[in-house]
Amino acid sequence: MACGIVIGQTATVGDDCTIYHGVTLGGTGKDQKKRHPDIGDRVMIGCGAKILGPIKVGNDAKIGANCVVLKDVKEKQVVVGVPGKTVES
Repeated sequence: MACGIVIGQTATVGDDCTIYHGVTLGGTGKDQKKRHPDIGDRVMIGCGAKILGPIKVGNDAKIGANCVVLKDVKEKQVVVGVPGKTVES
């Protein structure tokens, strides 16, 4: 992983992921136990993306640069925007 990435203490990251600079895998402050995201295998997360809360990002998903993800992302989905929305891949 490159520098400039913020990873919360309960976050998990799968195998073969690409995480660009300025990414945050953080919490929202609303959850007590599991507060941070779970990232699947082979996920690409673009520069400056924020993935917040106890959500799951499925295998082979792609998160666009500067995207803010607040809901689960299914396998092979492409998510862009603020807030993050699924687009056809």
